[in-house]
Amino acid sequence: GAAAFAACENGGSDVVTLQSYNSESQIVALLQQAQNSGAEAYGVLGEPSLTNGKAEVSSISVAVDFQEEWTAITEFDGYPQASLIARGTFAQSDPAFIAAFSEALKDNATWLSQEENIDKFEQKLAAYNAADPDGYQTTLAGKTYTTETIANCNLGYQSAQEVKASVKDYVNRLSGSEPADGFFYAAPASGAQAQAEGDKTVDVYLPDGTPAFALAKVFTEGVSVAGYTVRFHIVAAGQIGTIFSSTAGTEAEADLAVMPTIGAANVYAKAGGIQLVSTHVFGNLYIASVNGTADSLEDLRGKTVYTTAATTIQLLQYLLTANGIEYTV
Repeated sequence: GAAAFAACENGGSDVVTLQSYNSESQIVALLQQAQNSGAEAYGVLGEPSLTNGKAEVSSISVAVDFQEEWTAITEFDGYPQASLIARGTFAQSDPAFIAAFSEALKDNATWLSQEENIDKFEQKLAAYNAADPDGYQTTLAGKTYTTETIANCNLGYQSAQEVKASVKDYVNRLSGSEPADGFFYAAPASGAQAQAEGDKTVDVYLPDGTPAFALAKVFTEGVSVAGYTVRFHIVAAGQIGTIFSSTAGTEAEADLAVMPTIGAANVYAKAGGIQLVSTHVFGNLYIASVNGTADSLEDLRGKTVYTTAATTIQLLQYLLTANGIEYTV
């Protein structure tokens, strides 16, 4: 622990040092070490990890709110962090299912704002793990979520066509190029009823983290669409980015998945084959501090910040650069 924190005193330099970790739980552990030793430390945490982390590390405070920083730079309120993505062939063959599934998702945030529904979701997560003890065990189970935590997750619903401008702006800022219009799912004009020929199984993948909350209602209550059976799978967050290719041709081939929007855009740019159906998470990242003096990005000059990889570090790098702050990884 001491070696990691020594980096905080990096010679009065103006450069922010970013250290990347695989999971937010590792960052919480580092913040706990800092609390115990009296050292200064900063780490990026999303909700609900931030609220849960405060239970373990009582001195955590919020130094920087990514959402406020994003809104200050762009005209968009929050950013399209995580979206529901469809395998392209499924989007084309089953538009009526997508319409019915989307309808079931629209009031997810409202549903999850009620304590009795949070309780049902927690029970369903525990049941999911118990049903397959040898399979991947979600770390979302066994935790208590409050209405405040859920509110801080910044959940919502916007269809691909509603969120298109925001996604194009976001992806362009983070990757340097906008996704083409073909990335955005558009429902066909005819309002056909969802009806599979025979019984069709739809496999839906969720990452083990906050984005899974986007589908909490249908995960908990199921979704009834005539002729379809819906199966939910929770996988390690690091696996979700390649889920369409890694499950291709298998018995549980991914039809739909909740993914980081930037990751999905990158997959589409390289190989096509997927479409964004809707966006559900609009930013829930914060820089938490322990024994820290910083309460702005500017104050982080010369400090070390712990972060997770993928979207999180890309966003942090963008915000630092946009504010004229150098960083090293």
